[in-house]
Parts: sequence; structure tokens; C-alpha cells
Amino acid sequence: MARDYTKYAVKGIAQNLCKARLVQKIVENYIEKSQMSFSVLQKVWFDDLQGGKGVIKKLNDIDRKNAQYYYIDTPITLRDGTKISVCNQWGIENLSTFILHAGLLGFEIKAEGTMAKIEQTRFI
Repeated sequence: MARDYTKYAVKGIAQNLCKARLVQKIVENYIEKSQMSFSVLQKVWFDDLQGGKGVIKKLNDIDRKNAQYYYIDTPITLRDGTKISVCNQWGIENLSTFILHAGLLGFEIKAEGTMAKIEQTRFI
């Protein structure tokens, strides 16, 4: 199967994002606007959206074996000082679920590039 290099744009936030950076930017923006605790954020960005790794994880809960699956070099600090990381493991299936969920939260996401037409039909 061919690799998917589709880029995404989030209205008012960023454009030209790969799948994993799209998720990271949306979660960062949501955190900036909501200022929620980690336990509440985990209910919004629940693990099943991603699958096995979960969408977000506390930085100090990520072991060396799993560090490669998260953006540990760019943690997000919550208002209570908790540092979290966003998972970087996103494929077409779990990304579709994430995009639908983010859309329900008010994010407007658009696929760009050569695969954009195919991608957009999958999200509708």
C-alpha cells in the first residue's frame, strides 16, 4: 500500500500538518482554551480515539520503551504544572475517528494535497 502524505489544515490554527502534528496542534489548542485538569482532558481525548497508546499521557508516566510513541520533546504544561505528551502514532483509521471527534468539539479540519479528495470523503 502506498504511503499517505496528505497534509491537513485546521481553520484558525495551522496548515500543512502531517497526521501526528495535526493531532498535537488540536490538543494543544484545546488545552490553551479550556485550561482543564489532566483527568478531565483524558475524558475529552479518551484513549480509544487513538487505540493502544491513547491520545495523551502524563510525561512522567511514559517509560523509555514507549517514549518513541509520544512527542516527549515538546510536552504541554497544564495550569496545575502537569506535563503531558501527545501520541504520534496515527494512521488513516484512527485519524478519521479523531477528526470526527475534534469536529464535534468545533475544530474545522481540511485535508490538503493529492489525497485530499479521498480523505475528505472518508470523513464525511
